[in-house]
Amino acid sequence: MAQSADLLIRSGRLICPGTGRDLSGDLLISGGRIAAIGDGLPRADGAQVIDAVGKVVCPGLVDLHVHLREPGAEKKETIESGTRAAVHGGFTTVCAMPNTTPAPDSARNVGEIRAQISQSAWCRVGVVGAATRANDRETLTDFAALRDAGCAAISDDAFMLRTLAQRREALRRCAELGLVFIAHAEDEALSAGGVMHDGALSRELGVPGQHPETEVRALEQWREAWDGPGLPPLHVAHLSTAAGVELLRDWREGPTAETAPHYLALTHEAIREHGADAKMNPPLRTEADRQALLAAVRDGIVGIVATDHAPHTPEEKAAGLAHAPFGIVGLETALSVTLMALCEEAGMSLPEVLVTLTSAPAARLNLPQGRLDVGAPADLLVFDPDGRWQVDAEQFSSCGRNTPFDGMDLPGTVSTIIAGGSIVYSDGSFAPLRPSGLN
Repeated sequence: MAQSADLLIRSGRLICPGTGRDLSGDLLISGGRIAAIGDGLPRADGAQVIDAVGKVVCPGLVDLHVHLREPGAEKKETIESGTRAAVHGGFTTVCAMPNTTPAPDSARNVGEIRAQISQSAWCRVGVVGAATRANDRETLTDFAALRDAGCAAISDDAFMLRTLAQRREALRRCAELGLVFIAHAEDEALSAGGVMHDGALSRELGVPGQHPETEVRALEQWREAWDGPGLPPLHVAHLSTAAGVELLRDWREGPTAETAPHYLALTHEAIREHGADAKMNPPLRTEADRQALLAAVRDGIVGIVATDHAPHTPEEKAAGLAHAPFGIVGLETALSVTLMALCEEAGMSLPEVLVTLTSAPAARLNLPQGRLDVGAPADLLVFDPDGRWQVDAEQFSSCGRNTPFDGMDLPGTVSTIIAGGSIVYSDGSFAPLRPSGLN
């Protein structure tokens, strides 16, 4: 394991999204934490200097929604490959969803997964606990035991709770324990069999579609479930529809919500060119939905961008649109796609966009990351927002190649990633050893 040494980042644009700090200067790292921020900081004895002229220095990106597949589906992804992909894309913290085998549904299973993370991960990984035993959708897990075992949140992920009583009890337990419940907003009675957005294109392609009402109905069910005081301990995953945005706008003291870069940048028309590599759940929607999501992020209705990184094997995706599994990889394109959609198209400032990828997701789960303050963990991203690169899925660090962005020219090039005070990636190369003491 590589041990962190003092680092001095010189002459970068230092952006702390959560506090609004945006200045040119230096940043000193010592003992795995940010030791000083200022102009013309002296170089400590033995400190390595990183030249950040013309580059942005900000907190490492934080993703609340990734699928690392291990344990149980290592042919798709592993903790090591998935976290290397995260680092390659600028992330220093990711939260792993619970659709693994076995699921993180007990303190023992959570402990085993965390032990594997400590041996394999290239960045920080939070374990999201399963809402039901073995993801069976029937018996709620012991949320307190999962919290005490180190789970960052609880989720029903792709195994949606079926009854009002389940949803109500899940929210009650989370409220008592100070946990967040991450809900997959889908009404399976409406979405069953649908493989893409329900519209003229699905009918043209001869495949069943999913109507936007499936998301709205699910959100209404969650709204009915919360009858306690104050804000619901609810976070809505991967919002995809204009109707869902409007429901959240009208939901007083409502939940937080995330959307994904692909919903901000693409519509269901991407299916024409990319087929199953543009198939995900919820599906890509219409241009009107995309514009509504851009406006929702700009207005703060949707405050978080998360990837829903979901790798699959090429053989699985080659099964065709109707039979291929849902999901695309997103960790290595998220920063650039988000910059393209929110900065270049929606006109948001760079600090505003970085909030959605750093301080907002960290704050939602009460994580200490996502800040550029003295004393904060030295988990940092150095990147060139004006740099350009062409996506080549064959060069991904992820095992997955299932992306609709392959070949696209995108803004924002990652220069250096620092995790726990150690350089883990710089100028196209990973460090020889993983950083120590991240989890």
